[in-house]
Amino acid sequence: MFRQKQNLLFPALLTLGLTILSGCTRHKHQDLDVNESAAPDKVLYDKSLEDIENKRWDVARLTLQTLINTYPESVYLADSKLAVADSYFKEGTTSALVHAEIEYKDYITFFPNSPEAPRAQYSVAMTHYKKLELPDRDNTHAIRAEQEFQTLLKKYPDSEYAENGMSKLLEVQEVLAEGQFRIGRFYYVRKSLQAAVPRLGEMVERYPNYSKRDEALWLLADSYSRSVPNRWNGNEEIAGDYLMKIVREHPFSPRFEQAKEELQKRGLPIPEPDPAIVSRGENLQTVGEKVKGPSLLGRMFGRFSGRPDTSSAAARLGPPPLDPPQKFV
Repeated sequence: MFRQKQNLLFPALLTLGLTILSGCTRHKHQDLDVNESAAPDKVLYDKSLEDIENKRWDVARLTLQTLINTYPESVYLADSKLAVADSYFKEGTTSALVHAEIEYKDYITFFPNSPEAPRAQYSVAMTHYKKLELPDRDNTHAIRAEQEFQTLLKKYPDSEYAENGMSKLLEVQEVLAEGQFRIGRFYYVRKSLQAAVPRLGEMVERYPNYSKRDEALWLLADSYSRSVPNRWNGNEEIAGDYLMKIVREHPFSPRFEQAKEELQKRGLPIPEPDPAIVSRGENLQTVGEKVKGPSLLGRMFGRFSGRPDTSSAAARLGPPPLDPPQKFV
């Protein structure tokens, strides 16, 4: 009789205990399936994905860390490390994006040949792209984003992320070039040509697709033309070279006809526009590429949002450069 009472009492106590525990749980979600037919590492992994989907970031990461530490030989190990990085990336706060970059790079180090490695590298670049600032502000994240997108395109040129990575790299380089152009133009307007020339010169070499590169070339040509003799060797010849670049590489520029006139006045040959650049420019115009730069509304929105307007970014002269240029002298 006593044994029968025990058999009846135990299930009741167990049910009561589980009810109390579930009520004390901070995050209410479906209990883990621990039946014998489910592998425990798969249960943990599936539950972590559910928590990420429901934005329970800390719970998901705790579950994933349990899986990684408890089942180091699990087939879900690589996916779990990637899911940790994804959880930080999706959380999206400034602090979380810092952790996301660390975790993605850790994943690439441990699983360099994984099919997901290109996505991890793209996500590393995006952690900085998401924090881009206006051209006249801190460019740290723009520089880091440029480096990481360049790494993506060099290491995984045939991946499904390459095309989007190239597009994002053009945007980042547009922001970096704009910041450098503003500084160079500032010195040019104030007739501090020794300060203007190196900045503008480096910019036109490093960012051939920059939307205002033709204007920078014009300022360089004028700077060399107005410079004190012998300050730069062969300054008239160098000025002519910059004018020729406008004619050859920027056939749709408002400075195109002016550059031709200046070359004619100097008795210098007038080159033909590069046919490949002409064709590319015509295609960009056909698809609605904003050759005149961002609209007033776009500039105002960017200023108030704190995000740069990258609508002018385009592959005008070709793919974005993937290596640092030679130092301008």
